[in-house]
Amino acid sequence: MSINDEIYLAILHLLEEKGPAFTTEELASELKVSKRTIYKMFGSKEMIIDKAIDFVFKDICLDDNGTAQKERFSSDEMLQRYLIEFHGTEHVDKIIKHAKTLEKRYPQQWSKLNNRIDEFGKKLYDLFIVDPHVRILTATEKAVLLLMIQQTTRKFLQNNYLVSKGLNFKAAIQALYKMILSGIYC
Repeated sequence: MSINDEIYLAILHLLEEKGPAFTTEELASELKVSKRTIYKMFGSKEMIIDKAIDFVFKDICLDDNGTAQKERFSSDEMLQRYLIEFHGTEHVDKIIKHAKTLEKRYPQQWSKLNNRIDEFGKKLYDLFIVDPHVRILTATEKAVLLLMIQQTTRKFLQNNYLVSKGLNFKAAIQALYKMILSGIYC
């Protein structure tokens, strides 16, 4: 694990425990560094949260064309990588635990999180569209599929929605895509 990873995992830990109300002093204590060091690394609390969101989504390994950046994977393999190996889904729960506070106090970071989630959903949608096991969809079906993915994911982000249902983000996302791929018909 790199030093950067340790820094961002500490930030995510504080976000989970205290929400966006954590202090730079608490972060410095967690990392065993001075507050001055924290201020050298991050110009503001907004930047700390921004960088933590970037860290959560750094493992999205597709470029803008929907192709794997370092290796070439089939759409099935990419779906597996996204749904099983994408560790960011575990960290999303840590951020959305205090969604209402984040949305109220840090609206730009909340918007960034929503945009990254939409991007994640769009890239998965793109993988569904090119998957050889998925029939050719009409334009309407494609629009509905994308809307369903993005709006359901946004619902998952609502304050304590998943917690109140006894779910976590990763399990909910995996179930959603399994239902899309396999259907619910026996």
